[in-house]
Amino acid sequence: MVTATRAEHAVQLEALQFEVFPTLADQERFKAAHYLKHLELFPEGQFVGLDGARVVAATSTIRRPFDPGHFPHTFEDIIQGGWMTSHDPAGEWLYGADIGVHPGYRGRGLAMALYAARQELVWALGLRGQLAAGMMSGFGAVKDRMRAEEYFEGLRAGRINDPTLSMQLRAGFEIRALLPDYLHDPVCDNYSVLIVLDAARDVPGAIRPAPAHQKGDQMGFIKLKTEVPGPRSRELLARRSAAVASGLGKATDVVIDRAEGALVHDVDGNTFIDLVGGIGMLAVGHSPPAVVHAIEEQARKFIHVCALVATYEPYVRLSELLNEVTPGSFPKKTLLANSGAESVENAVKLARRYTGRPAIICFEGGYHGRTLLTLSLTSKYNLFKKGFGPFAPEIVRLPAPNLYRTPPGMTEQQYLDWSVQQLELAFTAQVDPSAVAAFVIEPVQGEAGFIPIPERFLRRIRELCDQHGIVMIADEVQCGFGRTGKLFAVEHTGIVPDLVVTAKSLGAGMPISAVTGRAEIMDSAHLGGIGGTYGGNPLACVAAIEAVEAIRRPAFLAHASRLGDVMREVMHGWQARHPLVGDVRGLGPMMLAEFVRDRVTKEPAPDETLAIIKRTVQGGVLAMRAGLFSNCIRLLPPLVITEEQLREGLEVLGGAIAAQ
Repeated sequence: MVTATRAEHAVQLEALQFEVFPTLADQERFKAAHYLKHLELFPEGQFVGLDGARVVAATSTIRRPFDPGHFPHTFEDIIQGGWMTSHDPAGEWLYGADIGVHPGYRGRGLAMALYAARQELVWALGLRGQLAAGMMSGFGAVKDRMRAEEYFEGLRAGRINDPTLSMQLRAGFEIRALLPDYLHDPVCDNYSVLIVLDAARDVPGAIRPAPAHQKGDQMGFIKLKTEVPGPRSRELLARRSAAVASGLGKATDVVIDRAEGALVHDVDGNTFIDLVGGIGMLAVGHSPPAVVHAIEEQARKFIHVCALVATYEPYVRLSELLNEVTPGSFPKKTLLANSGAESVENAVKLARRYTGRPAIICFEGGYHGRTLLTLSLTSKYNLFKKGFGPFAPEIVRLPAPNLYRTPPGMTEQQYLDWSVQQLELAFTAQVDPSAVAAFVIEPVQGEAGFIPIPERFLRRIRELCDQHGIVMIADEVQCGFGRTGKLFAVEHTGIVPDLVVTAKSLGAGMPISAVTGRAEIMDSAHLGGIGGTYGGNPLACVAAIEAVEAIRRPAFLAHASRLGDVMREVMHGWQARHPLVGDVRGLGPMMLAEFVRDRVTKEPAPDETLAIIKRTVQGGVLAMRAGLFSNCIRLLPPLVITEEQLREGLEVLGGAIAAQ
């Protein structure tokens, strides 16, 4: 498996290089600290090959401006005393350092898979291609009878087979120049060659991004044939009103007929750009072909059997996959369920069983579901909880820092200090730590208004959990699976929770959720103590397997990060032009604008927000509110949306803001 590098891999990466390049001079080796810095500055460009949790192959990349026709350099020029110092975020070329494949894993296609991942990144970022300095690793053995220039020409002509470079040529690289004294290693007598792989070239195993839909006219992707809602839509909306419980809200009056990618078509023939994505369910887009095919194939075999009755491979494979990709290198296990709320409940049950304690600590602004226990954990009383009490006991709710609403007279740092103090004070004022089973927190609060929880706050929770034997539960239902540009939002902090709850984009639109975490916690329940009739339905499992495999591809995450950059660019423009836009915030492509009537008092503007959404939908874009005060518009587009589609959707939304 080739996937994105995580911070926890750094020590293994340092050790791997000794296996791959045992004769390399120590001053030219990558150290764990270099990998960590590289992850900080260019996370999209780091790839590892894993066998379970073991790192068996890897490559690191940076972006650089280069003239491929004039390219004299040495490895020392590139690392500049620490490797990462030469990274240029605007560079048009991807420069790769081939850490390589463990000797015991060579010949299995891992090297080609690393090059494929790099080429997918080139395509995702719109770069000109890949560059690398390939070691002439076979030259050291023949240097006494052949000059380097002869070896080089033999390589170019195909007369010489080099252990490293010949494989790179099969990947599509072209040899451009001989690089003497590139690095200090007797295996190649210090020689390397410049190799170039143009973006136009295919690499075996690399999947090119789907082309944007052809624009049919000047309107672009949006096509409006009727008013919204049109006549057929109004008919179905009337039937809904008569047949469906009125407490089920709807953000728009759009009535969908079909959808693909980031485009939605209604029953009246109108085409919309989707910036809601099923409230974050559709990272891989509407009806992705691989998911549709997997569901069709599984339905022909069997639709359901119940994991409480018999075992089937999709349940096991998805569990293995989640154990692999979630943060943490410790042994893990997984339990599948139907919804985010159900998995939050299972996580709480397991934490209580494991610790033998009753109390759960949650946070203001948190949203964890609508069942009795999860509604008890959820904040925003008037919308979600009014009239539904009494609620579950043994729940302690603490303030979480929303830096935009830092209290008057405080700096953001002072407010964060105070918020951390409330964590500590709670163990005296509200509950003894010996009674606390778990902290439950969203690394980015969703319904509260896309509030990234500061790293220091999360780190203090982790420390308190370690100190008092408390389980840390990360609710990644909305912010997980690529939504923030990383596979999991908590990865932005490097903090590893004990249990991770996932749902939404896990299933590509199918109803499925999971709790994944430390095996000893997951195994704490007695036999028969957990489970459900529909949990881990095989159709949902195969959909989830395809979704996870797609989302974890480095190129997918790189594209997601690029979408976030576009959102930030456009939305900060709104903020600069329109006083109504009080704040723009989020993480990666999980972005939100908060609307206020006064930037000084920050008085919420919920009515104006609703009017903007209605105007946006009339213009052909699906949008939805969020926030404790219902005064925010959240952007959760399918992460397969093209930049052109995203910009067109944001242009419509920006026009609606300007008209308010």
